[in-house]
Amino acid sequence: MFLKKRDNVLNVPLPKVVEATGKYDGNDGRWSTFFINLGDDGSNRRGQNFRVLASTSSPLTMVPAEASNCDEECASSRGIEVFENRQPRGFEDDIQEGWVEGGIHGLPLPDWWSTEFPDFNATYGAMNVGLGQAAASSQILTEQPIAISPEQDYFYLGSFGLGVDIVESDRERAPFMQNYANSNNTISSPSYAYGAGAVYKNDYKGVPGSLVLGGYDASRMVGKGVSVNMPGGNNASLIVSVTSITHQAKASVDDNNESFTAGQGPFQTFSATIDSTIPYMILPEVICDEFATAYRLTYDEDLNMYFVNDSSRSFNGQQEAQLSIQVGGGQEGESTTIELPYDAFDLEITQTNITGTQRYFPLKRSRGVNVLGRSFLQEAYLIVDYERRNFTVAPARYADPMPASTLTPILNTSFVPPSSGDNSSGGGGISPGAIAGIVVGVVVAFIAAGIGFFFWWKKRRNTKKAELYSEKPSEIDTMHAGNEVKHRRVSELDSNPPGSPKSTLVGYYDRDQKDGTLPFPPISEMDSPPAELYSPPPETPALSSVTPSERSGGIDYFVAGHKVRRRGATRESSTNNTPGTPAAAPLAELPGDDGQFQVGGQHFEPVKSPSTTPDLERAIPAKGPSDASIAGVMGAADEKEKKREREEVKQEEEKKKAREEKAEGEDTIASLERRPSHTRGLSDTSDVTAVSQPTAEELEQWATSNRSPRPISEQDPLP
Repeated sequence: MFLKKRDNVLNVPLPKVVEATGKYDGNDGRWSTFFINLGDDGSNRRGQNFRVLASTSSPLTMVPAEASNCDEECASSRGIEVFENRQPRGFEDDIQEGWVEGGIHGLPLPDWWSTEFPDFNATYGAMNVGLGQAAASSQILTEQPIAISPEQDYFYLGSFGLGVDIVESDRERAPFMQNYANSNNTISSPSYAYGAGAVYKNDYKGVPGSLVLGGYDASRMVGKGVSVNMPGGNNASLIVSVTSITHQAKASVDDNNESFTAGQGPFQTFSATIDSTIPYMILPEVICDEFATAYRLTYDEDLNMYFVNDSSRSFNGQQEAQLSIQVGGGQEGESTTIELPYDAFDLEITQTNITGTQRYFPLKRSRGVNVLGRSFLQEAYLIVDYERRNFTVAPARYADPMPASTLTPILNTSFVPPSSGDNSSGGGGISPGAIAGIVVGVVVAFIAAGIGFFFWWKKRRNTKKAELYSEKPSEIDTMHAGNEVKHRRVSELDSNPPGSPKSTLVGYYDRDQKDGTLPFPPISEMDSPPAELYSPPPETPALSSVTPSERSGGIDYFVAGHKVRRRGATRESSTNNTPGTPAAAPLAELPGDDGQFQVGGQHFEPVKSPSTTPDLERAIPAKGPSDASIAGVMGAADEKEKKREREEVKQEEEKKKAREEKAEGEDTIASLERRPSHTRGLSDTSDVTAVSQPTAEELEQWATSNRSPRPISEQDPLP
């Protein structure tokens, strides 16, 4: 049974989404706000709820204090929620538990603030701060720095500080963002993502803003944007490079694309700080003049503000122009373009120094510091990573309806991600250790196979060498059988003794030898009829006293050195001979014994040789039994019959003379050089040719023959 691998559990906190109120508040426009609560201890749920804006530069959480000229309706418009079934006029510190006052101090404002706005004081303190409305699900941090101010013109709504500077009051306190990141199992890193939202989207139904702590919502951005590093040191300002600003009306009205930065000298490209604390874009004066011309704005020098009258608003509505701001500052000249419609700048403001409510364009002339405020962030999505000291700007995504959130955590630098070998889906992934084991096993298997192959190859090579030098049974050519036998140093071969019955088996083996084990096929005696021995004619009185040597002129025709042919017992090939064996050369004639020999134990008298000297070169091999042997058996014969027989022999000799002379040279060489294809006793190692003893059947045949006996050799018979 196999169990599914359990899912890997990564201890990575999910990003925290700050709840948007769904309302659009403000005295300088309609801005999407977020819920926070103050004073909740996590059990009694008695926190006071506020609708606040997000401040990307302030480290403080600031809420409105009670003001004498702000009634309940005013207080509600400033984002103060109903508390204990009534409308408070501000933060109620007297009934809040856990409030620790720290005195009155100046607000920690950004560096560029003093050039545009007056300084303000506020009452500092510390209190529990919770995200979202007071509820059991609200995440609460204790003793967080808080500022309370009655200021209505510039801090009409409260703000939730996302900055990370140290707050100095009665004592130094870490900002909420830093504390929240360091809190146990809250967010994965000191980071956030913010989009201001836009009330004018989806036919003015609006799209709320997005504020995510510890990560970002990928569904709220288009593309990857541009990533920019923060300045060095402790400066966490979000500074970008503005490389281009262009204005383009819709094609049906005006197809001209007008650049606000081209030809502006040192202001063709300039730096600007992104800050959501204020709604304004604070830009170089020459750039502001281009805006005023394109949008038909009216500039108020005392307030450093641009206003829009009714005709200008109507004109801009007809133009439906798009303002494109290209920002960069990333590596290798990377940049992204944020496009804003005129609706993003069609705002109203209510302040004490302004009569009534006026339409204005959120633009101010810069006095050295340029800012891209909250109006810019309606169409831009901002991701800030304090730990890595960089941030990303990308176009904001809007749709109707909006896509589901895709939260992505931003991990801290000390986090070690799981190995790539782990399968977070739990679908049977293989761990790195298992992979390493498999690799080692495969390597060992290959090594073992290589070693086994080596020993197999070595054994096979040795076997081949042994077979090369070992004696193998093979078919022996009988033309060279004697030499082969001698090469193997086999002195004798088994053979039947003379006179034994001939074997009827055909082939290399008889029945007994075939079952035995021999190093090579045995060479058996070839079966052939007995050969006739040539004898000189019967001795005449004239030659009776002459020795054979003398009759031949002193030449012994039995001596091989004189090249006189010696004929031996000739065998003719039979069906029982070794296959492929040529006919054996005739054996040389043995010296005659003048009839003095025994046949079958019976002694015969010598027979007189004829007076005619035989021609020694015309010995005729006989196919039948020897006439001389028959003469020795029969004894006496009729003289007339002898003469007739001699005439027949002479005629036969003359007929075969030519044939024998032709083969004379070949027979002589074969008889001298060729060893017999069989071994009988000492015949292979001596010059004496043994003659087989006649059998009883041969003796009887000779005795009953009518032919005259042929003279035998004058030599004594062999014992």
